[in-house]
Amino acid sequence: MIEDLLKKASQPFIVGVAGDSGSGKTMFAAGIRHLLGEKLVKMMEMDGYHKESRRERAVSGKLPLNPQANHLDRLVEHLKLLKEGQAIDLPVYNHATGEFDHPLAFSPSPIIIVEGLHALYPEFLPYLDLTVFVDPCRDIKWQWKSKRDKEIRRHEGIRLEQEMLVREAAYKRWIDFQKTEADIVIKIFPSTLKQFARYQLIEELPEHTYKVELMVRPSENDLPNLFIPLNIGSAFNIKQAPFLLSAVPSLYWGRKVINFHLDGIFSHETLNSLEKQITDQTGISTVSTSQEYLQRNNSTRFAQLLIVWRFLSELKNKLDS
Repeated sequence: MIEDLLKKASQPFIVGVAGDSGSGKTMFAAGIRHLLGEKLVKMMEMDGYHKESRRERAVSGKLPLNPQANHLDRLVEHLKLLKEGQAIDLPVYNHATGEFDHPLAFSPSPIIIVEGLHALYPEFLPYLDLTVFVDPCRDIKWQWKSKRDKEIRRHEGIRLEQEMLVREAAYKRWIDFQKTEADIVIKIFPSTLKQFARYQLIEELPEHTYKVELMVRPSENDLPNLFIPLNIGSAFNIKQAPFLLSAVPSLYWGRKVINFHLDGIFSHETLNSLEKQITDQTGISTVSTSQEYLQRNNSTRFAQLLIVWRFLSELKNKLDS
């Protein structure tokens, strides 16, 4: 089982997850952690490596998207120490207060997920075993960021919108390019299923129904079989929830990828079966699974499952070498 191999590994397996603020990085990183087991996976948020607090940035006008506004050199040193099996003092940024909390003692776990704006910068790549870039379309990113910053981080609405407009050019300049080297790129759009209906959908799609595209670097080795329980007979039921699934070999930024398209509502039977096949491979029981998670049957959960399956291939290659 992969869990047993991980515990014997000489180095932690480090995953980098990059993307803009409010892009869904934390959602996908947390999904990976859930499926691989919270006892084996630790999260590192790069916000703690900002040079200035929110109050200081309001005076200086500096944006955290600017790499020079972050202690990236310190993170390089920390990744090096973690790869060597040494503990670090992890800097912590408190989003509720906008200030820095006391650093946390952080020892390496078998799997570490580094999540942040600059997680796939060139200086970090030698220490990363798998790279992921989260890239929702502008409208969805604005919805997610606005909701998060108003409800969770208590930002003011008018000031938040002004900041988001200023950040757009900074995102293109300092963040967006990272996807050109990512092993997995996650793109998220509003659902496109309406365009397949003749001439309209019988029922409106539930809120938060998205189309997810995955650009995945092909595995160097064959992955174990992963079967999807798909009841085609149920498709003849007029109440069947609509869905779309395709896998298209493609070129993306000059690289060969498998372009997955996931859209709509997938059955609980399908998603729970996929998750069980993953846990059978890992030997890790997701006993902490919440009812809220189990009730999710959308394309984002399906995407998380495919990402973890690809992750397991990369992990197995490393552990076998």
